[in-house]
Amino acid sequence: MTFQPPPGETPPPPPPGQWGPPPVGGSGGPPAKFDPKTVNTLDWGIVGAGALAFLFSFIDYYSGADVTYQGHTISSDAGSASAWHEVFGGGFFGWFAMVFAVAGAVVVALALIAPHVKLPVESRLAGLGLFGLAALFEIIAIFVTPSEDYLGASADITHGFGFWASLIVILAGTVLSLMRLQQTGGKLPGALGNMPNIGGAPKA
Repeated sequence: MTFQPPPGETPPPPPPGQWGPPPVGGSGGPPAKFDPKTVNTLDWGIVGAGALAFLFSFIDYYSGADVTYQGHTISSDAGSASAWHEVFGGGFFGWFAMVFAVAGAVVVALALIAPHVKLPVESRLAGLGLFGLAALFEIIAIFVTPSEDYLGASADITHGFGFWASLIVILAGTVLSLMRLQQTGGKLPGALGNMPNIGGAPKA
């Protein structure tokens, strides 16, 4: 049987340790809802760069190959492959560039959607570090590509549209991450802290 208070009276608070109505506001209240209108434009750009890099990783990341036999090299249209085609044999750098770019975007998105979740490293600094690694690996992947040797012939897979498009958006994501870190008052470690402020005055 449930006790009902007389009309017009406020029910007494529940005894300690029992369920009661959720508090409204304050530190004990429910977390604030995500409002896309409050998201900074640079944050949208960072998340978008990671999403585009992931998308382009599936679109003609590698296309054709340069086949060398007895000192002669010809270009062959051997079809296309995604960035996830081969981790080893030269594909390591392109593969992990995509992983780091997506991770950088996810870290920033998490800071926007769930700001109460705290990471060991400040979110935008972590995002910049991940995008920086992605950019470094993608640049190395320009010179190191998957290759195969067969019966005295070697085939080096060449880059396709997806590779160059992902390189552009990863570099853009790195620059936007640096700008947003500087805007929020974040600092780079060591000598990197002396980099010019391209993000402008700190803002929320």
